[in-house]
Amino acid sequence: MSSWNMQIARLFAEHKKALEAFVARRIGNAQVAADLTQESFLRLARLPGDKKIDNLPAFLFTIASNLVRDHQRQMIRRERLDGGEPSDDLPCHAPGAEEQLSAQQEHALMHDAIQALPEATRHIFLLYHVDECSYREIAERLNVSPRSVEYQLRRALIDCRAFIKARLLSGASEPRG
Repeated sequence: MSSWNMQIARLFAEHKKALEAFVARRIGNAQVAADLTQESFLRLARLPGDKKIDNLPAFLFTIASNLVRDHQRQMIRRERLDGGEPSDDLPCHAPGAEEQLSAQQEHALMHDAIQALPEATRHIFLLYHVDECSYREIAERLNVSPRSVEYQLRRALIDCRAFIKARLLSGASEPRG
């Protein structure tokens, strides 16, 4: 083993942990710190053996500092380009397959409950909940009193709840084909 390789090996044994801790404090990621520490030693080892360096540990820490700075610049550029690395901490707001299936089943169940209403009650229910008409507007359209509209809507809710409850209890809430 050459004198230069022996110096590098001794430097590695004496300063690896301190250098890695130094890098980790600046980076905040132990894995990246280990990689940059290794790269620091590799860059030092690639220097010609005849190069005169007065203080090898200080030079090694300077190499590591430069690598940390380069890494941080690269991370900033990456964040600007693609919004950064994905984080496991950030939830995906898109519903998963289970939630989508559940929503489809609930929608189908509600649709069936509405379809089971008497035609006049269903018409009032849809005018109120889908078309967003007021009691008065529905009453004027259908030539009935607002009180009658209120009664029909209450009846529709009671009937829909009963339909859904009965379907859930019977276990027949499977999605329709």
